[in-house]
Amino acid sequence: MRCVSAATEIAYDDGIPEATSSLDIGLHLAVRFSLPSGLPSARLLICRIYKAGRSGVGMRVHVLGSDGTTELTSSFNFSLAAESAWNNADVAARNIIVSDVFYITVEYLMYYDPLIGRDTTDPKSRSYYGYPGFWSLVDKGENVMIRAVIDASVTVSSMVTKMLPAENLLGASGLYVYFASAVTMMAIALVVWKRRTFNRRSVSRWL
Repeated sequence: MRCVSAATEIAYDDGIPEATSSLDIGLHLAVRFSLPSGLPSARLLICRIYKAGRSGVGMRVHVLGSDGTTELTSSFNFSLAAESAWNNADVAARNIIVSDVFYITVEYLMYYDPLIGRDTTDPKSRSYYGYPGFWSLVDKGENVMIRAVIDASVTVSSMVTKMLPAENLLGASGLYVYFASAVTMMAIALVVWKRRTFNRRSVSRWL
């Protein structure tokens, strides 16, 4: 992992494609990502895909949860315009919150196009092919060149939650309601007492 401006890029490849990958229409290439240790959640900013050849080819991008099936946002078409380079799909506006483990996949819309870079030098066994719910590890555990750029600042709210757990927040709220109810009951009792006192005085005048 390395810093990209104010964000963090999660990468398992070394940036140099020694081979390429491509599949039939409807099949996916996927990378399974894990957030840095101690980081419970983050916002996904960019899906990065290295296209090794055949420029101007479109495909569909999916972001899946830890089960490799659940869509965390609507899938979208993306054109890989830059050849022999990284293509960045900006998803910041989608406000995708990822936690623990998540997948970024590219679905093929054309036969064996485009060619996606594959790093063979240091296999991490995190790259798959297939489709959601039915994944197979890429041959020899080699790395399909898909990366994720995340914004970890979402953890600020998590830290606040840890400092003041939900049950404590509910407890504080309940205590407030209790005091509010007590004050209300005291006010009602005071009004009743005044009315009774007034009525007694009124009755004594007429007797």
